[in-house]
Amino acid sequence: MSFLDNNNEYLLRLNESLSKINDINLIKKRLTYIRWKVAENLDKLLFEFETNVKKTDANVHWCPDIASTIDNLNKQLKSYTKINFFKHNAVKHLVRELDMKVPDYSENPEVVVIGAKFILANTGNFYSVFNNFQEYEQMLTAKKIIVIAGIDSVLALQSELFLAKQLYSIFETGNLHYQSEILCRPGRIRGIGSDITILLTDLNKNKLLDLPQHRPLFSLLNFDLPAVCPQDSLKSPADSWFELNTLERFLNAFMDGLVKNAASVNGNYGFNILNQYLPYDIDLNDQVLNARSILHETDKVSILTKIIDTDKSALALSAKKFSDKEKFQKYAERNFFGPFN
Repeated sequence: MSFLDNNNEYLLRLNESLSKINDINLIKKRLTYIRWKVAENLDKLLFEFETNVKKTDANVHWCPDIASTIDNLNKQLKSYTKINFFKHNAVKHLVRELDMKVPDYSENPEVVVIGAKFILANTGNFYSVFNNFQEYEQMLTAKKIIVIAGIDSVLALQSELFLAKQLYSIFETGNLHYQSEILCRPGRIRGIGSDITILLTDLNKNKLLDLPQHRPLFSLLNFDLPAVCPQDSLKSPADSWFELNTLERFLNAFMDGLVKNAASVNGNYGFNILNQYLPYDIDLNDQVLNARSILHETDKVSILTKIIDTDKSALALSAKKFSDKEKFQKYAERNFFGPFN
């Protein structure tokens, strides 16, 4: 099925689901506030989550960097040969950051590596969704389940889960509910018979918290962009672990360094379209302009210094020059914002 067909099917499902919601903008604002509280209190909530996990004699394996993540992952996998990594958001981020080779797919895996969509601070539970029933069945029969939970997946209260998962489902899949899901906690779970281990990873996600104006983007890290991104139409049919969509490229620029990834910010467009497919009340265009402003702060200083040093300020700041809208736009694009949409 082509990108266009997939996209049209998604839009039909989305519109049908949204027609059943009374005030989608109000609900988005509620979820945005819930996640804003997480960004502002992350250290406290992560400690609370670990405390509640330990109440059932389980542990959280902290993985703040690449070295600790590799070490913890190797310890969990060393006794097994048949391992399946599921293409969940947190798992894909882990694979990309570790630059790892994923084991060959197994029909009957001993271990499955899944991603947590949310972890719940006040209960110690995690919530995961599956791409299909086959993943769900493999999880039920596996000897060991390794849950990769990013620090971006925290919810303060389990009572907030229903709102969060419904909005995620609506905007990721177009449906009101996910096809298959699990709400569980680490440790040995009665009824499943598997040992569940949770790896709490950072892998540079905390860098989005450094600048207050960009903290809303932290909530987007565990969101899977649906098939609405034009870039998806250029992808090969084989879904690589290392492919990034438009939104992921933008977010990755913050985690890997804005200056180093300037092209991903200046050359990344269409966010006014993507805004309508997000579960949060976030203006991505504002985020882009803020990022471009940060990128070009040094440019602006160096240009001004150059003007003063060469005593050409009268020419550079000529009123006639800037009364020409087309010339001013080119100047602004080159020195401040990048090309306008």
